[in-house]
Amino acid sequence: MKKLSFKYIIAAAAFFFMYACTKNDGVTNQAYSAYGTSGNAGQLKLILAFAYTVDYNTLLIKINDKAVSNALQTRTPFPGGGYNTRGSNFPNYLSVAQGSNKVSVVIPKKGTAEDSIVLYTTNITIPDNAPYTLHIADTAANTQSKLVKNEIGKVDTGHCRFRFVNMIPNLPAVDIYLNNQLIKNNVAFMAATDTFTLKTGVNAPGYVSGSATKWDVRPAGAAISSKAIATYSSGNTLQSERVMTIFTMGYSGSTGTRLPYVSFTLDKNQ
Repeated sequence: MKKLSFKYIIAAAAFFFMYACTKNDGVTNQAYSAYGTSGNAGQLKLILAFAYTVDYNTLLIKINDKAVSNALQTRTPFPGGGYNTRGSNFPNYLSVAQGSNKVSVVIPKKGTAEDSIVLYTTNITIPDNAPYTLHIADTAANTQSKLVKNEIGKVDTGHCRFRFVNMIPNLPAVDIYLNNQLIKNNVAFMAATDTFTLKTGVNAPGYVSGSATKWDVRPAGAAISSKAIATYSSGNTLQSERVMTIFTMGYSGSTGTRLPYVSFTLDKNQ
């Protein structure tokens, strides 16, 4: 009897381990994984950086013509999220097949599974099981995307790793500042920088005791004294051993649904 109970305990532990490593989004039951641990499957997250005059709140992501998301709004990384976004704060990825995948963002007809409007569709190639982010920006016929591989290897204590992707369509390029220190300059629309590492805490660039961690985006070459296009202040954006992508979106000088933002998506926690 004791041997039988022991076998059940081992089986239950194995089941729990598998369940803990594979989750679903709770809506479509599409599997996702966190922290870059999805075995042989490809890993993908999407950032919806549309800037329409209408703030759509029923956007659906489809992979190979199958819905994989719940209803979303722009400025939403899916799955997972980050800071100054409409997502959560988890570095999750969809599990997708390696190789070619069709990706679409649609607005469904109310009360049906049919597409009312296809905002964007493209084919991407996921070559391996590393984590990737598909950045989608602009509007209508000008909508375009960029697939970026996320470098999620170990980060030293006291440092945070970043990549910056600029998705502001109506400027040739932008500069980004941290605490009034120039971090990356002349980043063109739909360009992604190489990864870069910054010190955190009291050793962070431009650190001033009692002051908030502040990021500013300006047109490329603009004076530091000029008004920023977009600003965001939060200590969450500079945490030890994390990996994040900084992204801009919206239209410079616009308001409402086209307001420019500087936001952060989590690619990996500690």
